[in-house]
Amino acid sequence: MDQLKVDLHSDLSQISTIENLTDFYEHGSLFEHRGTKLTVKRLKDYRSKDSSYTSKYAMLDDKVLIISTSGAPSPYDIRRATEQLVGAFTRQNLSGIELIWDIKKIEQPGIKIRKAINESNRQITPFINSRYLIVTPQYKTLIRIYKFIFQPHVDRLFFANSIEEALDAILLGSEYLEQSADKTGYKWPDKAQLMDKTKEELVGMILEYGENHQQHTHKILESLGHLSWGGRFKKVELELSENDPHYEMINAFSILQNDVEEIVREYKELNQNLELKVAERIVDFIDKESNLRSILDNSDRVTWLMNTRFELIDYNAAFVNEIKRRYLTSPKINDNVLDYISGEREKKVWQDRFESALRGKAGIYLDQDTSNGDERVWEIKTFPIREIGKIKGVSVFIEDITQLKHSQLKLIEKNRDLQKVNSELDSFVYRVSHDLRAPLTSILGLISLMKIETCPQKVNEYVALQEKSILKLDLFIKEIINLSRNSRLGITVSEIDFAELISEIFESQHYSSSADNIEQIVEIEDGLSFYTDRQRLSIILNNLISNGLKYVNPHEKNPHIKLRVYAAPDNNCIIEVSDNGIGISEMYLPKIFEMFFRATQEFSGSGLGLYIVKETVEKLKGKISVKSKTRQGSLFKVTLPNLKDRFDAAPKLEDV
Repeated sequence: MDQLKVDLHSDLSQISTIENLTDFYEHGSLFEHRGTKLTVKRLKDYRSKDSSYTSKYAMLDDKVLIISTSGAPSPYDIRRATEQLVGAFTRQNLSGIELIWDIKKIEQPGIKIRKAINESNRQITPFINSRYLIVTPQYKTLIRIYKFIFQPHVDRLFFANSIEEALDAILLGSEYLEQSADKTGYKWPDKAQLMDKTKEELVGMILEYGENHQQHTHKILESLGHLSWGGRFKKVELELSENDPHYEMINAFSILQNDVEEIVREYKELNQNLELKVAERIVDFIDKESNLRSILDNSDRVTWLMNTRFELIDYNAAFVNEIKRRYLTSPKINDNVLDYISGEREKKVWQDRFESALRGKAGIYLDQDTSNGDERVWEIKTFPIREIGKIKGVSVFIEDITQLKHSQLKLIEKNRDLQKVNSELDSFVYRVSHDLRAPLTSILGLISLMKIETCPQKVNEYVALQEKSILKLDLFIKEIINLSRNSRLGITVSEIDFAELISEIFESQHYSSSADNIEQIVEIEDGLSFYTDRQRLSIILNNLISNGLKYVNPHEKNPHIKLRVYAAPDNNCIIEVSDNGIGISEMYLPKIFEMFFRATQEFSGSGLGLYIVKETVEKLKGKISVKSKTRQGSLFKVTLPNLKDRFDAAPKLEDV
């Protein structure tokens, strides 16, 4: 049956639409055209959920893509169909595709659709070698206009009358398809053709040409006249004939009229929407004015407005109460505010403030009031009232900020702390970004070398170096995660089995190049019962132990690391981690717990380890100290409180 189908449709001339091709041939079927066998694949169709637009695809030998579209698309349809097509190209690693696109059945696209098509064209261009469009003469004009404007995006654009004609041009190398910029729907007869015509035929051609040209000119001038003299757009219908020498120019004007009609229609819709919005805003403004009056009257902030002569325009209830309290009188509209003030000095101060606002400068002032025996602090704000670019008065707002003032010193202190934190954060971000990029840059460089390297031994060396960089990057990220968790998460208390925990840590350090050569000494007090956050304790011990293993003294014959865990008389737990490694210079000891500080450059590291240890110890309410001498080793002493039955050890909501 499949063979019968191939025989029936072996000639492409019998295929009128892409449906004939895709419906008869399943995925992987062979199709023969003029002696050339082609493998046919179906790509997933695109069918719009909101319109009649459909787009069907058939791929021949992964090189020729045939598309058939129909219906009226929306901009969304164009974008979705393009994304689907680009996704298929990318997944199948396709490029250099010859595109045959039948768009005869698509409805004429408007401006928004064309914008979407323009964007779609840019997206598929990297995958396309040539385009062959099956179009009507009307659409051909539209596409030629597009090519003149967007020439860089549409090189190798051809027109064809059928899918068969386009496929012949691709498979057989036919040269009869001219580029769209050089081919029109109708050509005036050349000199030889004109010489063969009789005088009557020539006169008839000239008269017909002149009559058609004059009719179209009158119509075009009529349309332009509405705009030029009437200031309005009125579409003029133009009768088009494909045999008219000026078909494309007249068709282009028709397209332009359709576009202007679309723009005018959208403008009218926009204007109607704007009128509705204005009406809604007016109603909203009335409601807001009423609400604002209610807010002002219920606000404890003293508020009033006055004109350029300092006469009251409006005020709230708080203003009335304050005038009664201070000056033992009731204010009225049109009263001069300065008349309430009896003291000349106070009156001069207020007058200067009002005049400054009338000059266009907003002001903020502080006043102290001890009239009732209690010191009160007032914040006064003055703003110019502007109408159509002119200052018409002054608005004044007075607020009691006594409590705020009392908190000012605390705020200043917190601001200092915040500035310190910001400074540390800036340093942290800079260092983290640098330390994250360094291994990545190294890996990228090694990948570039591997691409051109042919020696397997060298490639293995590059792989080993990449692994080293990745491990370094992984360690750095783990340190950042530990730092973040320590600052965010609350404390979860459990009983600690030191023997088990220390054994796990030593086991995790087995990859260290020197771990096998270092003696591990562990002394844990018998019967020790200690409760704390196991995860945080693991971070502390892991960093101290890894440092002891890393900074081994190469001149020491019997290197060792020693852990001693015992209880203090006050029920605290003391953990001592010592080694006979390279030690730390005494000049660096005050700085070793600072973020990103490294006392030596002989070994790789981020400078975060001991900083994380200190932050974690402090989170557990403990202390850490260090003793060290160069080439003699180091001793870290950690003192942690026993958190058994501690009420403050549970996680808090704000800490999570």
